[in-house]
Amino acid sequence: MYTEVSNVWESQASSPEEALALQARADLMINLREIIHKNGWNQKEAAIHLGITQNRVSYISTGQVSKFTTDKLIGLLSKAGYKVSLTVRAA
Repeated sequence: MYTEVSNVWESQASSPEEALALQARADLMINLREIIHKNGWNQKEAAIHLGITQNRVSYISTGQVSKFTTDKLIGLLSKAGYKVSLTVRAA
């Protein structure tokens, strides 16, 4: 039997708020991964540009959301030359 969820993070989170935070981190990570790809950086080059280890770039490439905080991901996007803005709307 399967449990239906509207957000994949709901199945891993202990609360709706945690699921929302996981989704936000995943969205930031997806953008970062796209920037790395768009720039044609391999993992070593991305690590140099972002000021992190190649292992951390690997975590981004494989979508390991639990390895990063929202603050860290925003900082990495900033190092890549991007600004992050948030949109808040009624649920």
